[in-house]
Amino acid sequence: MRILVPLNNMEHIDDYIEAGAGEFYIGFYDEEWWRKYGEYADINRMSGFRKKANPFSIEEVVEIIKNVRKKGVLIYVTFNSSIYSEEQLNDIRKYFIILKEAEVDGVIVSCIELVELAKEYDLPAVVSTISGVYNTQIAKFYQEHGAKRIIIPRDLSVDEIEQIVTQVPEAEYEVFMMRNGCMFSDSNCLGMHRNEQCSICGSLVSAPNEIHIKNDSFEKRHQVEWNDQLYTRSFHEYACGLCSIYRFVQMNIAACKIVGRSDEWSNVCRDIQYVKQNIEIASECKSQEEFLKRMQLPEESRVMCKMGLSCYYPEMRF
Repeated sequence: MRILVPLNNMEHIDDYIEAGAGEFYIGFYDEEWWRKYGEYADINRMSGFRKKANPFSIEEVVEIIKNVRKKGVLIYVTFNSSIYSEEQLNDIRKYFIILKEAEVDGVIVSCIELVELAKEYDLPAVVSTISGVYNTQIAKFYQEHGAKRIIIPRDLSVDEIEQIVTQVPEAEYEVFMMRNGCMFSDSNCLGMHRNEQCSICGSLVSAPNEIHIKNDSFEKRHQVEWNDQLYTRSFHEYACGLCSIYRFVQMNIAACKIVGRSDEWSNVCRDIQYVKQNIEIASECKSQEEFLKRMQLPEESRVMCKMGLSCYYPEMRF
């Protein structure tokens, strides 16, 4: 199981690889795209954060792809916006031609139209969580239409993931492992990832707190406000799936993802190291129980693990 890492800082690429990164994913910006389609037309899911999340142009990404491939590491480029118009899909052709010539290892796409377009240019397609592969039928659909890899939504249990992997073994699979969880489903979210309050989750966290309670009482208000604190301040604040690594190794999951294209590079490196250490431990264990006894936990685990609110797969804790 390789460790997939966001790449937005070339200065520390060797640090990522030394820590254990085996794959990178990267986005790009294009001023021409924005001039043509406007401020809110995303190329990928993180376009709203501009150069903070996608600091490179398509020309720079081509050079990065060549550099990364020389180091023997895989690299994928993201096209996982929630929606594209027919005209935008047609314009993405020029990017696919450029990336094909650069010998990128694949493109991360959000819809069947882009899967088929990638196939047309012989580019390996990775189906993002925006497509909502929640069952074996959806997985089979994308696999039969040419998808090489499927990214499993972060809100499925390990048992549900195993069912999909077992019944549709022809595809590769990728799972979430560390950092930046979400309280909602990517595929069912109509908001946009931006600094403005354009997403439901961002609005809940940053908007003024207004709670209206019918038949108000101390007990009810306590419960409501405590629930609000838990799920707007603690739920997936720093997400972790380390307890699940043994099961994923047994399933032959192709890659586990560390998210956070705009996160501090040293924090990403630390998570890479935790994941690498635990993959090595899992490969030596004969059971999930043995792995849980031997696994390496983050320093924050005493707080993180108590209620399972920071767990990608909370059922694996015990």
